[in-house]
Order: sequence, then structure tokens, then C-alpha cells
Amino acid sequence: MDNTIVWIIIAGFYAPLHYMPPVLLVLFKTSEENRKPELKGALVDCTISMVLAFVLVYLVGLENMLLAMMILLAALFLPYIRVIRAALRVRKAAG
Repeated sequence: MDNTIVWIIIAGFYAPLHYMPPVLLVLFKTSEENRKPELKGALVDCTISMVLAFVLVYLVGLENMLLAMMILLAALFLPYIRVIRAALRVRKAAG
């Protein structure tokens, strides 16, 4: 299979996995007054980390699939930093 097709398939599956969990966590774990700014922030974090991950994969080399997958896997966890901070703020305010 052509490398371009493989990377299109990877991007197609990676984007929903990258966006949906942080956005859902923000929707369920933040208070009503903080939801909109936190949601915007989570979307920005997801977009930036996804773009940076694919640029880094491209610069490192598309031929080394294991390294590329490790970079993409590590980038999945970057948007959770904002989500965890927002959840801790809500818990602190409630407690």
C-alpha cells in the first residue's frame, strides 16, 4: 500500500481520537460558567498538539513507522493537561 494512503488513514482515525476525549471531559467535568472558555481552550490545545505532532513526524521521517506512532501516541496526552487543570479547579471550588 502506498505511504500516502496509509498516512491519510492514520490521520482520519487519529483526529477523532485526539479531539473527542478531551472535549467530552471538558463538557462533563467543568462548571457551566467555565465550560465555553475551557472548551475553546481544549480545542486549541488539541489542534496545536495534533499539528505539531504531524510536523514532527514529517521532519523525523515518515519511513520509521514505529517512531512516528510513538510521537503521535505521546501527542494524544498533551490536551489533557488543560482538562486536568480545569477539573481540579472545579473540585477545589466545590470542596
